[in-house]
Parts: sequence; structure tokens; C-alpha cells
Amino acid sequence: MKAKGYSTIAGLEKLTPEEIKQRNLETYGSKVKFFRNRAGMTAEQLADALQISKSSIRNWECGLTRPDPEFLYRMFTILDVEPNEFFGFEGIGTLLTTEEQKLVDYYRSLDSSGKEDLLTFAEVMSRKAHKRKLLAAYDRMNSVEDWGHDAAAGDSADWPENPEKKEVILFDSPMVARADEIITVTGKSMEPLFHDGDRVLVEHCVDLRNGDIGIFYVPGMGGVIKQKAYDRLHSVNQVFDDIFPYEEGAQVIGRVLGKIEKDMIPSTEEQALYLEAQDAMSR
Repeated sequence: MKAKGYSTIAGLEKLTPEEIKQRNLETYGSKVKFFRNRAGMTAEQLADALQISKSSIRNWECGLTRPDPEFLYRMFTILDVEPNEFFGFEGIGTLLTTEEQKLVDYYRSLDSSGKEDLLTFAEVMSRKAHKRKLLAAYDRMNSVEDWGHDAAAGDSADWPENPEKKEVILFDSPMVARADEIITVTGKSMEPLFHDGDRVLVEHCVDLRNGDIGIFYVPGMGGVIKQKAYDRLHSVNQVFDDIFPYEEGAQVIGRVLGKIEKDMIPSTEEQALYLEAQDAMSR
């Protein structure tokens, strides 16, 4: 569950040597090797064409170093690969937008020092853009704990003594922000409000008002989801009996805020951004 009030991601741009190597490998090394093989060239042949040592090619392809801009541009020509294709930009062959073509023209007009400066600037801007994506994901999403508790709406089962906690990532909202736990409904006694398998957001509390839907723990029965009435825990589905809490010794666990709908669940990619942002916040 995220802590509120953060506005920046501290330490996001601090990379370890291993992380730098992995980034070099993903951005340059694996692609150099792929397009070299596609062109039918050995590492030695590419090194000769670029007039550099074979070890330089090996270091690129292992992620130990990255190509200087002047070698990168010459390599595009030697390996017959467009910058778009090499870096995985959208587009086919030489098709560039007007803005992209301007950037290419600017790059080609620079000397080696200027090209290095432009490449460094582009990498910084890319990191900043990624940081903005992380901040947006962090603002849009939140996580709620799920202890694996079931709340019976029919036949009940006792809660496990040592449940495994996991965090469920959801799009943030006032309801999600208030929730302390996610509990799964089992059975049919609360239909049509809640169905078997529904996951509900629960706010922990010690008392409920009459008419509230709540989660209660009943000794010998475990967790149940019921509507609080004056002298009983009411089953909305009249096929099922009510529970008399004073006789059974029921304990209030929390108030049901609502159930988790499909549109409240981020995609896998969005959840990955949130987890990355959450990890960066904790540093």
C-alpha cells in the first residue's frame, strides 16, 4: 500500500554497473549482433569495416561499452539498417515523420562532439519521460492488501491461522484509498448484491450502522458477509437464515465499501509501472 504525499522519485537515475551493462546490451549490444548476423558479417569483418579492434565489437555486443555516435552512424550504412529499425521505432524502412527527419538531419549536421552531446541529451530526456510515466502511474494507482480471507454468503469456513498477504493493484479512487483489505465472497446468501467469487473492498472498523453491509467474524463459522439489522445479521437472499450476533458472539471486522469491477484493474503493463514507481519511492 503506497504512502501518500510523495511528489518526486528519489534515486531513480542512479544505476549500478550491472544495470548500465544491461541497458547497453538492450539498447545497443543485442541489436548490433542481430543486424551484423543479418548482414552476414563476422565481428572481425565489421571491425575491419569500421577500422576499429574486434574487441570493441565484442564489448558492444556484451554491453560492456556502447558505440560512439560516429561509429553508430557508419555502422547503419555498413549493415544496411535504418535508425528507425535499429532502435525499434514505429515505421517501415525509411519512412519518418517530418519531426523525426529533422532530428536525423540535425544529427547528421553535427561533428562527433555535437553528436555525442545530442545523444546524451536524448537519453536524459528519455529518462525524464520515463520518470513522468512512473509518477503518473503512481498517482493513478494504489494497492490494497488481500490476506486470503473468505466471507461466506452461505456455507462458511474458518479463516486460516497464518494467511499469506499479497497486494492487489487497482486504479485509485476514494473507495480504494479507504480500503484496508480485500475479502472474497463465497456462497449466495447476499445475492443479488454480491455473488459467489466477488472480491469486496473492506474498511476496518469496530461498529456499523443498521443497514450497512459488513464483514463479521463468527466463532466456529469464520468470516461472513451480512447486512447489519437491529438484532441480527441479515441475509439479503431470503433462502438463507439470518445470524443472531449476540447469541453467536459475532465480531465486526469492517464495512464493505463495494466490489472490485473489471474496469478497476490496471493492465499488466500499468501494474508493472506502478511497482517500479513504488520501488523507486522506497529508496
